[in-house]
Amino acid sequence: MAIKGQNGKWGHCRHCKHFGSPALAPLDGEQASCKEPTLVKFALRVVGTCGCNHFSLRRGLSRAVEEPMQARAR
Repeated sequence: MAIKGQNGKWGHCRHCKHFGSPALAPLDGEQASCKEPTLVKFALRVVGTCGCNHFSLRRGLSRAVEEPMQARAR
């Protein structure tokens, strides 16, 4: 689900490389720190279902994880 934002990318925290979870596949309800370089100074704690426009896809994930469920079912 690519929604236009500040840098043209929006996504959920659990799929973002800046989500500070040690898990390879973080859960929706998991809470972790945000390690995005411009946001780290705010010491943000976010939940996997949160999201923002500083999104960068985690290594090993397909862009399809951010598409709406209806689009994946087709």
